[in-house]
Amino acid sequence: MDLNIKLLKSPDGENHLIIITGELIDAEGLKKIFRQVEETTQFLLNCKVLVDLEDASLRIEPQEIHVLVHGLGCNLWHRNIRLALVSPPDIHTVERLALLSESLCSQGLRAAVFDNARQAADWLINLT
Repeated sequence: MDLNIKLLKSPDGENHLIIITGELIDAEGLKKIFRQVEETTQFLLNCKVLVDLEDASLRIEPQEIHVLVHGLGCNLWHRNIRLALVSPPDIHTVERLALLSESLCSQGLRAAVFDNARQAADWLINLT
């Protein structure tokens, strides 16, 4: 799975990570995305992350999401990482990403799902 990754540091000291993929994503693909977030942000105390899956196809079952999130560990939770997921328009994927977001939030990570990148960016920018 190819990931386009950009880490941006704004003049005011904010860190922004953008990950874009347009491929088929299963549980292993989501693990790869989270590993990349963890590796890229490991030395950052604060980072706003936008994961753009708008052109991707998500193939993961609800029970896999719970297992995946609990298997991630807590490396992201304690560094003030905020995560916006941009979903493709199909309802199946929106529901799966909403479940993923809820599961991440239950573990202490600030996460939300959006149907377009502009809304996701606005949410990330306006977080305090």
